[in-house]
Amino acid sequence: MGADPKSSVVNANCQLHDVDNVYVIDASVHVTNGGFNPVLTILANAYRASEQLSKAWKGTKVRA
Repeated sequence: MGADPKSSVVNANCQLHDVDNVYVIDASVHVTNGGFNPVLTILANAYRASEQLSKAWKGTKVRA
């Protein structure tokens, strides 16, 4: 996770640098856990990324 596409896969909103409209909203954006339980950090990142995703979503008439 970072601002530079050369040194990171996703930006601060967990969106891929190279592919538009693809978000990685799970624990895989963490390289290591640092010796502590990262659950709250994963949940916070997922909440923040999903908020950005819902703001960017333009909507469609097709619903699952």
